Amino acid sequence: MSELPKRINVMKVVTYDVERITAELQEQGRTNVSLPDIMEYIEGWVNEDFGCGYGHENNLGDLIFQDENGEDL
Repeated sequence: MSELPKRINVMKVVTYDVERITAELQEQGRTNVSLPDIMEYIEGWVNEDFGCGYGHENNLGDLIFQDENGEDL
């Protein structure tokens, strides 16, 4: 039997359409939409999609947010 791996990495990827979210925020009267605005807007969706309790009050640090180029946000 071969040696077991040291780690197994498991990822779940959910993509949120920033252009659509920006348009929705602008329809609500928001101008100059920023990345923090978008992150705040999707926070509830992230909670549902990942079911891990992500949020400002109980940030577990388990989720990594990256852009389409793999850069951390």
